[in-house]
Amino acid sequence: MLFKKMQEKREAEIRRQKKDTLKKVGAAFIIGSVISSVATLFTAPKSGKEMRQDVAEKVGEGAELVKDGATKVVKKTGDVLHEAVNKGQELKDKVINKVQNKPEIEKIAAEAIASAEEKIEAVSEALEEKIES
Repeated sequence: MLFKKMQEKREAEIRRQKKDTLKKVGAAFIIGSVISSVATLFTAPKSGKEMRQDVAEKVGEGAELVKDGATKVVKKTGDVLHEAVNKGQELKDKVINKVQNKPEIEKIAAEAIASAEEKIEAVSEALEEKIES
């Protein structure tokens, strides 16, 4: 029994050491990759001016991709909000049809739907402003 516990402790220590070793190797690999990339970038047979121009072009391309993605998100969000407003209008019409004989309920429902539509519009406009800026 004592021997078994000692053996388990030893195995646990070996597993811990293996995990530590793997973490160190992984970190070294990542650091080495970054250093290698930077060294390759700056030892390329281009002048500093050409290198800066290439880097600026790549940054510009990346910015354009981000802008395109943001535009798509704005459009998709606008479409979803428009669809939500349409669904709300349809729901409003259904509720009004069902409660035509009860003007109090109709008034409360109409006010709630109008309030919801205003809030959706405000959120849509705020989202578009944030993305455009």
